Formats: sequence, C-alpha cells, structure tokens
Amino acid sequence: MLRLFFRLYLFLMLPATAAFVFFMYVTDQVMAQLHAEQQRARAGQAFDRAERIIGDTRVPDWQGRLKEIEATFRVEHQIVPLARAQDDWFMSSSEKDRLEGGLIAMRDRPGGGQVYMRKFRDNDRVLRIEWVGAYEYIAIYYTLIVALVTLAMSVILYRWARPLWRDVEALKAATSRVGLGDFHVRAEIAKNSMLEPIGAAFNTMAERVQALLRSHSDLEQSVAHELRTPLAQLKFDLELARSSGTPQERENRFKDMERDVVELEELVNELLLLASLREAPPYKPKQIAAKALVDEVIRRAKDEMRASGHEVAIEPPRHLPQEFSCDSKYLSRALANVVRNAVRYAKTKVILTVERSGERTIINVDDDGPGVPPESRARMFEPFARMEGSRDRETGGVGLGLAIVKSVAEWHGGEARISDSPLGGARVSISW
Repeated sequence: MLRLFFRLYLFLMLPATAAFVFFMYVTDQVMAQLHAEQQRARAGQAFDRAERIIGDTRVPDWQGRLKEIEATFRVEHQIVPLARAQDDWFMSSSEKDRLEGGLIAMRDRPGGGQVYMRKFRDNDRVLRIEWVGAYEYIAIYYTLIVALVTLAMSVILYRWARPLWRDVEALKAATSRVGLGDFHVRAEIAKNSMLEPIGAAFNTMAERVQALLRSHSDLEQSVAHELRTPLAQLKFDLELARSSGTPQERENRFKDMERDVVELEELVNELLLLASLREAPPYKPKQIAAKALVDEVIRRAKDEMRASGHEVAIEPPRHLPQEFSCDSKYLSRALANVVRNAVRYAKTKVILTVERSGERTIINVDDDGPGVPPESRARMFEPFARMEGSRDRETGGVGLGLAIVKSVAEWHGGEARISDSPLGGARVSISW
C-alpha cells in the first residue's frame, strides 16, 4: 500500500506542486508588470527623500538619518558604483538601460518583491533601495502554502489510493484461488471502483470456466450412462445368442447386437463432432449454393424415412436465396439434425422456410408433431437431453443432435431456438 502511495505521489504530487509554485511565480510577475509604473512612482518618492538627506551639507550625519528611515520604513539603503550595479545578473538589459539613463530600474528580489536602483545625477554612483520588511516572511508564507497544498493533496490521494489498493488485493486473492482450482470464488469489487470493469470481466471468466467444467463433468457422466445401456444390451444379447437353441434365434440375437453396435457408433460419431465444434478454428464464411445445400439435406432425410418406414411430406423453402454465407460442412449437418428430428416426430408433414432479417439469415423447420413445452425448450439443446413421452430414448436418437445444432449456430455467430410452429408442433430456428 505505501509503495503504491509513494509511487503515485511522486508521479502526481511533485508535478502538481511544481506547477503550483510556477503558477504563483508567474502570477507575481504578471502583477508586478501590471503595477510596475505605480511602484516606480512610489519608489521615486523614497529616492528623492534619500537624495535630499545625502546631499544636504547641513546635516553631517546623513548616514544616521538614513538609519532612522530604514528602521521606520523597514528598508535598506546602499550606495554602489554604477559598474557594480550594471553587473547585477538579476536585472534585465532593458532595466540596465533605464539605470544608465538615470531612471528608476527594478529587478526581482529573491524571496519576493523588488529592488529599486537610480543613478545620482552628478556622479557614477547608484542608490539602491530594498524593501525588507514587506517580504521578510514571504518565503515562510510560500513554504506554508506549498506544504498545506501538498498535505491536502496527499490526503486526497491516500483516500483515493486506499480503496484502489483494497480492490487490487481482492482481485489478487481471487486470482490466486482460481489458480488453485477454486472456480466458485468471485472478486468483491465496489461498483464505483476504477477496477470494477476488470473485476466484472474476471467474474464472468470464472463463471464461464466453472460452467464449462460443470458441462464437461456432466458430459462425462452422461457419456458413461449412455454407453452403459448399449453395452449392457450387447452382453445380454451375447448370452442369449450362446444359449439359443436354434440357428434362427442366434441370427435374431446377432441382428440385435448389430443394432447396438450401430447405436454405439452413432453415439461416438456425434461426440466426436461435438468435440470438434468446441475446438473449431475461427469461423470463416464462404458463399455456397443455397439450393444445393437444402436439396442434399432433404434427400438424406427421405433416405432415412424409407429405411425406417415412417413417411411424411417434406416441403422445401418457397423463397430461397441464391447463396448462403456459411460453413457448408457444419451447417448442413446441423440442418440435417433438425430435419431428422422434425421427420421423426411429425405426423404428416415438415415445412422448411428461409427468412432474412437485415444481415442475418434464419432457417425455420416446422413440424405438426406434439411440440415442445416452453419450460423444456432451453434444456433440449443440452447434450443427452430428451423429452418425456413422445420424445423418449426410443425415438430420440442419442440425444446430441440439438446440442450440435446449438454449437454450429453459435460458431456461426448466431443462435438456435425452439418455438411454437404454425403447424401445431415445434419450430426449430437456426439464425446466423
């Protein structure tokens, strides 16, 4: 804390103090120039009085008379040669010219005020008058002002630096705990602090890391759970195949095992795709033919329908742009997942539409199936999330399709969402 305070003091206070002293000096100079002629006129009276005393031959002790004047008016008189006066380096060249011409010259006096000089009319000597009493305390006065200003600014700086240091320490402590693996910690930063944006960014980062770790943990548990079911089914079918009494029964068990292997293979492929999306390079869109992409997705959906025996009508978009700006590999996979889900749950038909909203493209896939309740729509984009009832494990695939759709949309800089369909079922929208 003290080191921070002293660094800030040296960086801020010393220049400020120097600027204050310079301002005071410039102010004195400006005021002196504005009232220079008035000061010369008042000084002229002192010169006339002193010269009368010095030139009065009737008064032998003129030095004593000057001493009385000095004691009364707190001034000092001094008679010096003209050459010595001209060598005074405190005096400007213009004032030296005035002195040479017999006029009153003046220069700054260290500590404040001025020194006045005028040459005698009949010789090359100079009478020098310096007002001492008016400025004998000015150095102390300026010192006190500078000290008080510096003290006040130091108090203000300390009051400013102390909460800043406290917030720095809080941020440092939170960072250390996060480094040790405690992602529940949050930096306690005051809202009016200069470090509040940094603290907010740190807390957001900690929350995202914590959510990511929790997501990874949930995904690991879900993967273990999803793998356990087909593996257990494989073991069960294997035992039944060994104990089957007829070749036909063994062949049926082999077919069941083949379906379990296909399910395992699909699960692994979906997991690999989801992992590749999370580690995908920065998004670089390309212009692709929109009709070719949509036609290929619909063709694949129809092939799957023929294989499953579930037939529904798929209506392509009526208004389709010439091109999509996207990554064709990932977008076609996401759209295929959405259409596959719509076909799986639709009763009679699935409709695709394409909309434009400014620079954004939106693809909607509507079905006339049972739909998705509003409270379950956000959860459907989580890995291995399935609906109860009509959208159960038997009809819901491996549970990674919509998670992949969400990752693809976010990688494109957009989003995926579920809403009510005009057909009565669910509408899944991909926008980017």
